[in-house]
Parts: sequence; structure tokens; C-alpha cells
Amino acid sequence: MIEIGIDVGGTFTDVVLLDRVAGRLEVAKTASTPKDQSIGILTGLERLGVDPGTIQRFAHGSTVATNTVLERKGAKVALLTTAGFRDLLEIGRTNRSKVYDMKLAKPAPLVARPLRFEVRQRRFVNGEPAIALNEDDVRTAVEACAAEGVEAIAICFLHSYLDGADEERAAAIARETAPAIHVTTSSDVVREYKEYERFSTAALNAYVMPVMDRYLERLELRLADAGYRGVVEMMKSSGGLMRASTARRFPVETLLSGPAAGVMGAIHVAERSGFRNLITYDMGGTSTDVALIADGKVMRTAETRISNLPVKTHMIDIKTVGAGGGSIASVVGGRTFKVGPHSAGADPGPACYGKGGTVPTVTDANLMLGRLSSSYALGGEIRIESGRAQAVVSELAQSLGLSPEAMADGILRLVNVTMASAIREISIQRGHDPREFALVAFGGAGPMHACDLARDLAIPQVVVPPAPGNLCAFGLLVTDVVAERSETLLARTAGLDPARLAGRFERLAAAAIEDLARDGIPREAIRVVCTADMRYVGQKSELPVPMDLGNLAASAVDDAFFGVYAERYGHTRRVAPTEIVNLRVMAVGAIEKADLARLSPPAANPDADADGVLARRRVFFRETGWTECPVYDRYRIAVGTRIPGPAIVEELGATTVVGPADAFTVDAQHNLVVDVRAEGAAQGA
Repeated sequence: MIEIGIDVGGTFTDVVLLDRVAGRLEVAKTASTPKDQSIGILTGLERLGVDPGTIQRFAHGSTVATNTVLERKGAKVALLTTAGFRDLLEIGRTNRSKVYDMKLAKPAPLVARPLRFEVRQRRFVNGEPAIALNEDDVRTAVEACAAEGVEAIAICFLHSYLDGADEERAAAIARETAPAIHVTTSSDVVREYKEYERFSTAALNAYVMPVMDRYLERLELRLADAGYRGVVEMMKSSGGLMRASTARRFPVETLLSGPAAGVMGAIHVAERSGFRNLITYDMGGTSTDVALIADGKVMRTAETRISNLPVKTHMIDIKTVGAGGGSIASVVGGRTFKVGPHSAGADPGPACYGKGGTVPTVTDANLMLGRLSSSYALGGEIRIESGRAQAVVSELAQSLGLSPEAMADGILRLVNVTMASAIREISIQRGHDPREFALVAFGGAGPMHACDLARDLAIPQVVVPPAPGNLCAFGLLVTDVVAERSETLLARTAGLDPARLAGRFERLAAAAIEDLARDGIPREAIRVVCTADMRYVGQKSELPVPMDLGNLAASAVDDAFFGVYAERYGHTRRVAPTEIVNLRVMAVGAIEKADLARLSPPAANPDADADGVLARRRVFFRETGWTECPVYDRYRIAVGTRIPGPAIVEELGATTVVGPADAFTVDAQHNLVVDVRAEGAAQGA
């Protein structure tokens, strides 16, 4: 049985092949093809010599939805809303994300004002009808949308989270009137209160829907033409898989698709080596994604922002920053030096790729300082040119009056500051001590920077999985299929009837289980996880709290909330009243997990000696300057071997840099475990 996991990033497309019959696991990388990512996917399959007709399972993580929103390249969207609420998307919450920034400008709404249509319709706050839906208003608005070339319509009525009948009827009229236009309803996307966040999420879903639909259609057709007869599974932001047909309806649930797969892969690998407290660190070509896992538990959030727009969907709590191997170094305003967030991407890429890039990037700086080999093909196919990196970094250095080495080191220092700030935000600022965690480094560039980051943050150990450049793709093969349901409750905990609360959870669970059953998941393989979004009465924000359906007494529910609250904020107040805002159910269809320790290593490099040393080269370290450093072939190092730094460890798709004061071991799961000397780092944390 052949299973394929494919993660499409901004620079590379990563492929993992699992053959359960032969017991082999293989990886490949190929350059992403932004104009049509399905081309890069098929190229990756060809690189592994896979006949699509032999594939039984195809799991996919993608940046299509994310990049569509970030680059504002989505569909032309219209909004149908309750009369009087046309400008809600623009008004928002009237608060400022940066209080003291006098030049702060709110992001433009996804729906232009002329395409926001009012419909005579109204429901009371309890969901009961106040003004019946005017169907003529709906038809008139949809006809106007068709005339304006609108590609997608978001239907968002007030209080529809309680009763979505009006939205469903309006959607039916829209599909009858203009069948070519994509339609989404807020009650289908988010059945929860907070109208601005619900409207924004529905608008985002509509904005991305035509793009995702076209992308998945192309991919499914190409795979079918090549012989694949199964379904395409997509990674959800919440850390589960769903069918491509579902992703077409709810593309907003894939906004963190690729990063979520990396988190799931990192958890799987780290737990097998005994690490349950970890910070996942995924540095790719365009961005870096970090997440914190405490005691093996995934932190999830029900509300976040992307491109400064609110998104109300269940997702892993991942912090993303514009720092990657392709991040561009530049001087702004004469002498202000910055790195990122703009990236050279896959095309033209860093200057050293030789594809037309003319500006210095993080990859160019790493190459110039000897961290990357000029004779090694990145991703197995890109031959890098050190002369081009030297030229662009030296030009920038000259403009600032620095030596080329100081300039390259400055580029790495600054990008590390950006990434360290992201890690501090998810750890120290939330009451977690980084010294109690391991840093799991992956992505094509992560292992190069991980030890420096760990030292700055006083993190004692770095774990680098096998094939770290492909860990997001591997994560797709250890992720369960999930279905989620939620609804708003808004009730004080003290007055709740445990039996009625259990009944509402059971109704949501039955619906989620039915979703999975329709996708062919055996009911006996499905488990259910229940949580409630809770807060103190009067608070604005909620925390997800695990619920035990066997004990929903008010005291037990409060105890669970107080425990979560104390863990997050370091204190709690047991005498204050609490309330449940939303109920959530996740039905999980377990799959058989792949094992990265079974990775088929590449053929032995004939240049490596018995200890795995390929060569020695000069590498620049901040602590020692230029230093003669051994370069190892990762897969020639025996399990249990302990090697002192400095060292460079090379493999297809990634390079690990071990500092002069550090040392690393290859553990039983074939991870590189680096013990990082963090002298003086506590002050930096």
C-alpha cells in the first residue's frame, strides 16, 4: 500500500512516500511552481518514480489559501447582509491593533462597498424571526453581482448562528439565479456568535473559494489522468485531514494547512524520543512557523488574524513571521537595515540560485559564511553559486561600511531576532520557561539556525528529525482524519443542567461522527474530543477547556476552567462567576501512523570516511570567527555516536549547523539531538 504526503511551500514542494508492504519510506524535494502548483506535485511524484495508479492514499498540505489572502489575489467577492449592517466589515470592532501608531491604517475590507448588498431580513437575539426574508431583495442583489462579474458571494445575516434558515434560503436563490457564482453562508462556516468575526470569516471563505476550487480541480484532473483513482485529502489548520471536496466548501479551514502538518509531524517524532515539552520551529524559504506543545498537548485557538483580518475557525495556535531562507536583506531610508518579510521565493529565488535573483537573502549569507556547501544541490536539484552570493552581500556591505563577513553575520543575527521574538511570544509571554522545552527544528533552513536560536533563548536541546526538510509532508502521514462541529451556548456555568449540556455535546458529536462515516471511516475507529470555550463573566476572550462528558456538574466544569486559566496566566480566582461561550466537538478517525525511523537513507556517499566525515571546510562562527570544521554525511553517523562541535551535518534538503561549544548525538529514532551550551543566554531570554 503506497501512501503519499505532499506539502507545497513557497520555495520547495516536499514529497514523502510510504510503502507499507515493502516497509520503506522515501523523500524527495522539487522546486515549487507558483503559477500552477499541481505541476510541481507531479514532478515530485516522478522524482520518486511513483506510478500514480499504485497510490492508495494521497494527503496534501498547501499554502494556496494562505498566499491568496496574504497577496490579496483572491476572487471578486460580494456580500449579502441584513439591512442596516452593510458596513460591518469595515467598521469592525473600532479598536486599534497598535495603540500608539499614529499612521496605522486598517486593512481594506475584502468586499468593496458597492458590492455589499442589504437584504430586508431580521432575527431577534434569540434567533426568532422578526422580519421575514425578502426574496426579491436577494434576487436583485444576485443579478447585480452577476452583472458586475462577481465570482463569489458571502451571505451573512444577523444572529444566523442560532438559526441559519434565512441564509440557506438566500443561498438557494443565489445558486438558482447565478449558478456560476460560488456561494457561502456564515452559518455554514462558523456557527458561533460575534457577528464581525463571523462575517469576516465567511468573507474570507468566499474570497478563497474560487481559487481553491480551481486549484483542486486541476490537481485532481492531473492525478486522474496519471492514473490515481483515490480521493485527495487536505490538511486542516486544526491538525486533521479532510476530503478535498470539503476543502472546496471550506477553504478558510486550510489557511495554516502546511504549518499544521509540520506541528503534527514534530509531535510524532519528538514523543518517540521521549520529548513531550517542545517548541516546533519550521523555517522554510518564505516564512517561519513556531508552536508550543506542553506535555504532548497541542495548543489550539478558535480565533486569530491573517493579514490583520479576523478568522474564527479552530486551528493550531501557530505564530508565523516573515523570516525564511529567501528573506531579503535591504537598507531602508538610507541606513536602516532590515531582513524580511519580503522573500525572493522560488522564482527568482536567492541570488545564489542563479535564476535571476539580484538581492541578498538569508540563504546567500549562510552560503557566504560556509554554512552551506557550494557543491551540494539544494533540494537535490538547485546548484548554488557562491560567487553570486558573495557579490550581492558585498554590495550591501559596502553601502553600510561593513566587511562582507560582518554583513552576512548581521543578516543572520537579524533574522534570528525575528524568529526568537516569535518563540518568546508563544512561550515566555504565556508563562512558559523555554529552558523546560526542546526545540524541534525542521524545514529546509530550520536546522541551520536552530542552535543559535536555542542559545539565545536558553533552550537546552535541539532535536533535528531525519529528513527535516520534508517533515511537513511526513506529518500528513501521521495525522488523523477529523470532523468538527461547534455552536454557541452563552450561559453561566452555575445555572447549567448537566444532562442538557451533555445532550448538546452528544448531538454535536453525532453530527461529526456522521461526517466521518460518510467519508468511509468505520464508526468503531472514531473517538470524540469535547471542549468548551470558557471565560470569567465580563471577559472578552475565552480559553478552550477539555470537557469530561461523564462529569458535567458545575463544580467539575469550573475546576477544569480554573486549571486551564492558571496554566495560561499563572493565577486564578475561584470565587468569580464563569460562563461557557461555545461548545466544540472533534471526531477523530485514527489512521495507522508512519514511522520516520524507517526512512530509507540515501546511498552512502563514497567521499565519506568511516566516521561519516565528508570533508573539512572553513565556516564562520560568531564565537570563533573562521574555523576549520568537519562536514558529516548525516546517514553515515552511527546511532549512539556523540560528536563535539563545531560541525556541519549535511543531507538532502537540509543542513544542520552545530556550534563550537555544542555537541550532538544520534538517538535510537535517528534524530540529531544537540546539547546546546547556553552560557549567558538566560539574560537574553
